[in-house]
Amino acid sequence: MIVWGASLRRFALVAIALVSAWPLLRGAISSALVTRGDALLYARDGRAQAKYRLALQIDPDNTVAADRYVFAAFLERKSGTLEDAIRVATLVLRRTPHATAVRMDRALCYHLLKRYRPAARDFEQVGEELGDVQALALAASDSTRSGNMPAARRMLQMAERIDPTYHPVRVALGKMHR
Repeated sequence: MIVWGASLRRFALVAIALVSAWPLLRGAISSALVTRGDALLYARDGRAQAKYRLALQIDPDNTVAADRYVFAAFLERKSGTLEDAIRVATLVLRRTPHATAVRMDRALCYHLLKRYRPAARDFEQVGEELGDVQALALAASDSTRSGNMPAARRMLQMAERIDPTYHPVRVALGKMHR
């Protein structure tokens, strides 16, 4: 025989415990989904992005999940997936503007879509924030493709100041001086 009063009290107690624990558990659940997504991505299973997306829905501040989601889209190289990844990255970057890994992956997605101006802006910001010569070289390349030669020259010179031995920058500067 069910004692309804006691059962309802137990149910209410469990519900209160779950609601109270949610803020503490959502980060852990989101991280666990990223780990599962990583295993799927490594196995080249298309369900990886769904795990990353769910991790972001559970914890929108999980920049690791966002980074993985956008990078997985970059690896897939399909325009619809790349566009969605750019939207996700943009939302995350509004909340966390210094998430450089997300910004770098968004730049790579822009680049694949041949949207060189926004790609160059993102590459440049990553290069400046991290002192990343390769990001600055990519920014210069995309600036050149979009026809902004002064910006390309400025980024190459910045990269050269950081690492004067980085061969791709030296070659690109040599081509500009011809």
